[in-house]
Amino acid sequence: MPAGSLRGLHLVVADIEEARAALIAKGAEVGPVEDMGGVFYAAFSDPDGNTWTLQHMPWRMG
Repeated sequence: MPAGSLRGLHLVVADIEEARAALIAKGAEVGPVEDMGGVFYAAFSDPDGNTWTLQHMPWRMG
């Protein structure tokens, strides 16, 4: 599979703001957190060009 060909990978996190801030601190460009009906998302790309989405579902974290 060529580098950068993976799209829409989800990384489920316990705290989306913390995860987003950590990625930004390491130089990643991460989009704003979007509330999609109680599930929160923030998109970014890795250095190879693969696209990722941070996903936070508050009711699943305990």
